[in-house]
Amino acid sequence: MSNAQNPSAPEPSPVSLPLAVITVGDMGVVTVSYDGDDFLPPPFAPPWTRASFGTLLDALTEHRSRTIRIEVRENDGTIYTDIIEARRKTTATEPVEPPQPETRRARRSKQRRLIEFRGSGFVPGEDITVAVVVTGTESDRQGNARALIDLDQIGEHVTEAVLIGDVSGHTQEVRIS
Repeated sequence: MSNAQNPSAPEPSPVSLPLAVITVGDMGVVTVSYDGDDFLPPPFAPPWTRASFGTLLDALTEHRSRTIRIEVRENDGTIYTDIIEARRKTTATEPVEPPQPETRRARRSKQRRLIEFRGSGFVPGEDITVAVVVTGTESDRQGNARALIDLDQIGEHVTEAVLIGDVSGHTQEVRIS
């Protein structure tokens, strides 16, 4: 029944979404406000940057558990707006059985997933440190850089590594081909 048919019915309230305003600086560093309050990165984390936009959106939406309105203000005056919707919760139709502990045989028979990196130019027999590249970051105006790594995603994003000779100091960047 509408308000015209029932004058004593309360007025419907308008839909209100939280607003996140992301202002991009000239060096890619961004400042963020959420419903008018500063939205800072977690303690000990680097400042928000254009490169960390996905992580920022996850933080603002609490990993897509809430819907928000985003307004991105570029340093050239361009403004973009969007609504980031929460993921719909799904309910299991069948009861989920708790995982059974692996047997010794099952642990031994698991397929190993290997990535091979090769390099050259090192001192024969020297120890080589393998630094796996998981992500990149940008430096700030003072040339300082910090990176946060989600340990649950390391295996999914490995595409390159740096081989470092412990004696020679020789470094070589290698990529998966």
